[in-house]
Amino acid sequence: MRARDDLAGLIEDGLGSEHARKIWRNLMETLFTPRQGTIVGDARLAGQEEGRQEGRVAGKAEQLLRLMERRGFSPTEETRRRVTTCTDMPLLDLWFDRAIDATTLDEIFAAPSTEDRVPATARSSEHTAAPGQGLTDPRPSAN
Repeated sequence: MRARDDLAGLIEDGLGSEHARKIWRNLMETLFTPRQGTIVGDARLAGQEEGRQEGRVAGKAEQLLRLMERRGFSPTEETRRRVTTCTDMPLLDLWFDRAIDATTLDEIFAAPSTEDRVPATARSSEHTAAPGQGLTDPRPSAN
């Protein structure tokens, strides 16, 4: 597979015009599209789906951080790390939904409750923060 890709790349590099390269790329995509039902095809398709899922998770994390900043929150590096390393899409969705109306970062990252529609995997303590653990609220406390 690697040799074929290398050879196709060398041929593409040797083509003179951009038009010829575009035709070559289209031809290669058509001829070597992964097919379901073959070991190699299934593995490539699974890898592509995994990559798409990772992209969706990373995108949701970026959206959450942007929403928090737009709402006036100042996430610490620890909070940013928690968001960007979370791979649990339902938990990211929960945090995002909470961030829309939350008045503190602690509200966003509170442990999921039974009222939340989050799978049990998202209920582990590694994804939640105890109040005040590295979170910064833009509003003064009411003490």
